[in-house]
Amino acid sequence: MRIAPQPRVGSGILAASYVDPRDLGPKSALADFVRAYLQELQDKGRAERTVLRYADFLAELIVFFGPKASPRVADLDVRSIKAFSSSLTRRQLRGGRRAGKGALSPATKNLYLISLRGLLKFGVLLELPVPGPEKVELAKAPDPNPDARHLEKNRLDRLIDSFDTASDGGVRGRALVELLCATGCRISEVIGLDRGQLELDRAAKTPKDGIRVVDEVTVFGKGNRFRRVFLTPRAREWLQRYLYARRDTDPALFVTDRKKQDGYRMSVWTAQRTIGEAAKRAGLMENVSPHWLRHAAITLWATEMGLPAAQRLAGHKNASTTSRYLGGSDAELKALYKQRIG
Repeated sequence: MRIAPQPRVGSGILAASYVDPRDLGPKSALADFVRAYLQELQDKGRAERTVLRYADFLAELIVFFGPKASPRVADLDVRSIKAFSSSLTRRQLRGGRRAGKGALSPATKNLYLISLRGLLKFGVLLELPVPGPEKVELAKAPDPNPDARHLEKNRLDRLIDSFDTASDGGVRGRALVELLCATGCRISEVIGLDRGQLELDRAAKTPKDGIRVVDEVTVFGKGNRFRRVFLTPRAREWLQRYLYARRDTDPALFVTDRKKQDGYRMSVWTAQRTIGEAAKRAGLMENVSPHWLRHAAITLWATEMGLPAAQRLAGHKNASTTSRYLGGSDAELKALYKQRIG
């Protein structure tokens, strides 16, 4: 059974008319207050995906007041904030394989509360009668365990080999996985690439290895930052095989048969499903996502080249962020101990 992507509840707020912050007051609709805050994020240059996520989280705040309610700015007091936070603790998952089977994790709950903090900070700046952002207390969330998303080499190889490369879809999936493993890119960064960024121009000279795919490319990543990533010969070979098999003229690097507003470009959800289905075919019990492959790449870089190099390749501002990605199995840890210690 295929699980459809969940509708974005915040899209309606973003599609609403412009709200002039000067018109906001205690009796203004909460939805207008939220819209003005999202405009502020857009004005500050926050990424489109980030703004949409904040819209989704804050739309849940509006819905919290009830289907027939028309909450106002003045309704956003400390008691309603506490009640909203408590409702998140009790809320069941609504999407994915575990829909209805578990509660929101503390980390996910904090994503809602952080967006609420930003809204209140904006309200205080506008001198609206809202609580200060310090009134929102985040849940205690344990640090993510990198071992939980670690794929040993033999298990990663099983995932890669699970694609039926006799089919066009299998070649596309294999090329996607090889590119993710080689570059350690976020899935959104890969989906945003165009084939013209990797495919050599017809007038260009063929490299010595005969692969007419570049060995480096610039991606547009998190925080609206560009960085350069590098491709292995194997990733280039599979990309070339995939691109040679295509008969369309869509500029996107990865495409599907389903046309959308922006053409046939593969969606993040489709890429996630491709990886998840491959993991099932490989017999992996975990709910593997594309981000697992980023973990694998960063762990390899840190092992082979050191943490500073891994940090630059991953596009992290701080080395502490990179270190959270590094994982290993108990078997690998034992083997390393025997090799180095005895």
